[in-house]
Amino acid sequence: MKLRIFMLAFSVGFVFCFSAAAFFVFNFSGNKVPEILTENPEKPVFLEEENAVFLLAFENKNGFGPFTLINFDAKAGRIPVFSFSKNAAINYGGVFLSAEALFSSVSPEVFAGTVETNFDIEISGYFIWNSESAEKIISKAGTFDYILPENLYYSGEASYVNLLSGIQNMNGKKICDVFEYPKFSEAERCDTVSRITAAFLNRRLRRFLPESGVYSTIFNYTKTDVSAFDKEKYSKLIEVLCSSGESLSGHITNDTEKDPETGLLYFSDSTKERIKKYFG
Repeated sequence: MKLRIFMLAFSVGFVFCFSAAAFFVFNFSGNKVPEILTENPEKPVFLEEENAVFLLAFENKNGFGPFTLINFDAKAGRIPVFSFSKNAAINYGGVFLSAEALFSSVSPEVFAGTVETNFDIEISGYFIWNSESAEKIISKAGTFDYILPENLYYSGEASYVNLLSGIQNMNGKKICDVFEYPKFSEAERCDTVSRITAAFLNRRLRRFLPESGVYSTIFNYTKTDVSAFDKEKYSKLIEVLCSSGESLSGHITNDTEKDPETGLLYFSDSTKERIKKYFG
């Protein structure tokens, strides 16, 4: 008799517990959103444009170049960087001129428009920067680490460079020293400029948001055609890109063929295809 009473009590208890558990699971996992997801919902960011391509022109000690294209591509979640030489051949009205010669003879707006036509892309704006720009921007954004593959040493009347291979904490002066390093070939220079720019963006992109001092510093120490309205629009692209928390930027290889008579560097077909793919 005691055994039967025990078994009956056990069965009733089991049914009650099972029913309570089923009720709990159905109500809290089947039909309701967990509170942890609704406590701080993410605010959607409205984007007028899904990407923006910018042209950067470096004003060095002797002229202009290299030139760099950066695409803040929020749709694809990436920031490709492509640099081309001051000696790159640019078709201007049927005549091929070096990028530096063309930039020096026309307005920045005309130069940007010509680059658009040559590459069949759309450029949102340009920035002209120099050593002072680099110093001011990096001092606000913060230095960043970059691995130099080889020692860079040069001593001349106009400049002195002495950087060891390995990890370098890059400030504005070091960036300009590397960009203007006299012993680089133009291919090496363009590749290095793209790699350093990509490293900077990967480590300091969040500092480009409007609430950061970097944002205003860029517009105070560069020449640009980007308006106040555009700044707000493009900052939203950066906000979206920052949300991933991953390294998004990388350099796009630039292959050129040199004309032995003029010294102009003509873009290879594969390079043009890469530009169209990542910036078009």
